[in-house]
Amino acid sequence: MKKLFYFIIILIFGACSITSEEDKTNYGTNEGSASSPVELTVGTAKSGSVGRSGSSFYKFTTSSTGAGSYKLDISYSSSSSVITYLYSESGYSTVIEWNSCLASCIEYFYYMAFDASTTYYLRIYGSEAVTYSLTVSQGGSEGSKNNPVELTLSTAHSGKVEGTSSYGKSYYKFTTTSADNYTLTMNNSDDLDCQLYSNSGFTTVVDYYYNECTLGKNISDNFTGADASNGSPGSGLTEGTYYLKVEGESPTAKTTTYNITVQAASAL
Repeated sequence: MKKLFYFIIILIFGACSITSEEDKTNYGTNEGSASSPVELTVGTAKSGSVGRSGSSFYKFTTSSTGAGSYKLDISYSSSSSVITYLYSESGYSTVIEWNSCLASCIEYFYYMAFDASTTYYLRIYGSEAVTYSLTVSQGGSEGSKNNPVELTLSTAHSGKVEGTSSYGKSYYKFTTTSADNYTLTMNNSDDLDCQLYSNSGFTTVVDYYYNECTLGKNISDNFTGADASNGSPGSGLTEGTYYLKVEGESPTAKTTTYNITVQAASAL
């Protein structure tokens, strides 16, 4: 009888021990892999999870007209943090940006400009097991260096830029049909700045002074050519394609909308 009693006691303590061990080793579930990441659809929420000290792998593809900024909304109730890594290629070796998130947050990836028709890769690392909801969506800036928004001369374009004075830019291009002075007009209610370039890499400034936008609200400036100087308006922009970068000037992140128009002086 005593043997039976001790046997029952051992079973009870053994069961308690097993239950406690299972709770302690709840590692959760990782999703995807570096070779087979889970596909995210832009604008659609996806339920996901990451295991303790593990990584989950995802990817998303921008549309053919989807150049601009993007954001990642991560929603979960755990007090544990996760770290998100953004990569430019499927090998998950070239990190573009990374950020740490505690509970729920939105990652803006420093308002960087994503290219159109391009696949980007995400890795989420969890220090503890976490389940969450992920949503990738477009942000408030448009265009990128590789895919600038094309402006049609004398036609207003409804544009926007999101970010701060340090991060966040919108990219445009326009093509002149003849040598002329060209006027840029914008109805921006917040302070903005812009710069005109002569090459698609946005590195060769037409002129640092006489073809640069005047920082402020309701920008209105003349682009008078690389030969402009003090007292001389210049002979105008030559025929060709020019590239325009618009950026915010706010110390805190915000989105500014505007109409932007470029037209030849002879058309005024």
